[in-house]
Amino acid sequence: MNYQRSPDAGSVMSYRAPRRIAVIGAGIGGLTCARELRLRGYLPVVFEASDRLGGRCGSRLTRVGWFDDAAQAIGEATRLATYAAQRPGELAAIHPWTVAATPAEDERIRQDRGRDEDDADGIQTLKAIGMVGVPSMLALANSVAWPLDVRLHTPIQHAQRRGDRWVLRDASGEIDEDFQALVLAIPAPLARPLARESQGISAALRAVRYRSRWVLLLGADRPVALPGYREFHGSPIERVAAMHSKPGRPSTGPQRWFVEADERWSQQHEHDDADAVAELLLDNFREHAGRSVLPNYLCAHQWRHAFVDRPATAPGQSECLWDNAVCLGVCGDSVVASQVDQVHRSGVALAARMAAGLMSHRALRASQGLRGDHRRAFTAQAAHG
Repeated sequence: MNYQRSPDAGSVMSYRAPRRIAVIGAGIGGLTCARELRLRGYLPVVFEASDRLGGRCGSRLTRVGWFDDAAQAIGEATRLATYAAQRPGELAAIHPWTVAATPAEDERIRQDRGRDEDDADGIQTLKAIGMVGVPSMLALANSVAWPLDVRLHTPIQHAQRRGDRWVLRDASGEIDEDFQALVLAIPAPLARPLARESQGISAALRAVRYRSRWVLLLGADRPVALPGYREFHGSPIERVAAMHSKPGRPSTGPQRWFVEADERWSQQHEHDDADAVAELLLDNFREHAGRSVLPNYLCAHQWRHAFVDRPATAPGQSECLWDNAVCLGVCGDSVVASQVDQVHRSGVALAARMAAGLMSHRALRASQGLRGDHRRAFTAQAAHG
């Protein structure tokens, strides 16, 4: 505990509350909230159950190279670039991603720009997809997390409000640290057991629904004649993204493709074996490529909380949830759409709301302490006549 001498109370020692905050979940929402809290002078500790950071900004290293295995691009309206320092001579940790437009897209882009075919001069039109982490989405998450106290392999199993502090428990037992506030930046089904101290937040989280997706990670030695990013309609595949077309990634060697099944197909095959799903998606990928594709790497996995279907809502709280009575907050795609830029803004919003709420708590405790000091001083004066 930290103690400080109060100049107004003579030799009376007053308790100074620690400014430590527990953040559960090391995805972009949790890391953003922690960075914003740190900027405000708090001491966030981030707990992550898995062995890696990033959440939907995650990446997976395989024998054929890195795959971004969740979100493929980020909207530009974020503060993520300000968190990530650029090293001299290297690309920024977040960088624009463009791919060659298809003929139909090229014509539409030229029309939008007021240009006709005679103005093309053989220049290939590029289509902006968004921003990406360099050299992987995980590298971006790591750069956001580098100044933070992040503890991987630490699933929090129980959270309890004890007095004006939060106490956490993991698989090893109670963590010997107290926290002023608690942030839940994990999917709603995982957050609900930790939010029991707040009836309002618990009720809001119970209403959240998610949609899962099947994802295929595909390596191919021979080039595949598909754009670096493409969306499909009326197909088992909703989108494909070429890792080798992203900035900061090696463009030589095996091609690496992220293949995401559409929602309906994923629901129909929800209980299928991963190997069977991989073969089905590979067959459909071959149809889109218009040629035989011989994979040198093939791995399908189910993205359980891919997209929120019904986010949590509460009166007057649109981007995050905050219960000031118990100092409990929720951010991320339990509350907003499952897009990196929205999840990021949710973390920013929660940090601001928390800072205001915790400041009001400190002001209240200070005024109560001052009144107590005045009562003690009055009692002492009366005792001495």
